Amino acid sequence: MSRAWTAVDFETANPDRGSVCAVGLVRVVDGAVVERYSTLVRPPEPVRFFSARHTAIHGITAADVAQAPQWPEVLERITAVAGDDPLVAHNAAFDVGVLRAACAHTGLARPAISYACTLALARRAWAELPDHRLPTVCGRIGWDMAGRHHRADADAEAAARIVLAAMEATAAASLSALAAALSWPLTRLAGGLDPRPAATGGAARPGDRFAAWQEAARAELPEADPDADPSGPFYGRTVCISGDLDGIPKPDAWRRIAEAGGHPAKNVTRATDVLVVADSTTSAPTAKQRRAEDYRARGQAIEIIGEREFTARLALAGG
Repeated sequence: MSRAWTAVDFETANPDRGSVCAVGLVRVVDGAVVERYSTLVRPPEPVRFFSARHTAIHGITAADVAQAPQWPEVLERITAVAGDDPLVAHNAAFDVGVLRAACAHTGLARPAISYACTLALARRAWAELPDHRLPTVCGRIGWDMAGRHHRADADAEAAARIVLAAMEATAAASLSALAAALSWPLTRLAGGLDPRPAATGGAARPGDRFAAWQEAARAELPEADPDADPSGPFYGRTVCISGDLDGIPKPDAWRRIAEAGGHPAKNVTRATDVLVVADSTTSAPTAKQRRAEDYRARGQAIEIIGEREFTARLALAGG
């Protein structure tokens, strides 16, 4: 029974998921907050720059983090606070992606964790809301964020309050009971090393690649975020990836497609709108590419784009 759990929120310096610049944690045991932790973070060296867009969102600058602890120290503190607790976060795919990418950039093994998304929880518990963004849901449950949205400590606290409100509404005594009451999934992320992103110059070992393929095959596809920008390049579109992207693990790419309002898919079908072909597969067409070209020959409108175009569109979508 998950009577202890920890809410988490990360902020990033730029579009790279590993560019963590702030973290907030709120630990809850038996329905009561027992510990809080927050800190600024110096992003890993390869992705340390701050984009104007991200600073405009959270207000953090390079000068602010100049003396902040680095990711290895912060990860150690996160592990000390949360222990084996399940993690909850609003749009958890983003926060888990930050943890995973920051570990990859610094050559650290990611911790094995269970996690759940309070955005998905809010959609189940308060379906009548016009959207399920953090301030909207907090307004519904009576938690005042006081204009502090996109501060890691405030967003983690808000995610914790959403879970507590849902537990009260359903009389659930634990996170597990709440998950059962609302058919709200808890997902497991295996611990281990990810291949280093291209910016670090690290190369993936064959064993790492095989483990990544196995994990991708087992992974559940995330649901498209209906609150994403409808004018975005992937909104409402079914997107399939062929091959291994350079520096983006496939599950992370799927999460970013979903965050942009798209529907990630593992296979090319008649519903496919976009096929992304990884740079590593350019020597010969893959089975997915051949299938997409066959569908196109029959009149289906499938875009086939390369990795660079895919990355550019993610950036355009804010992913």
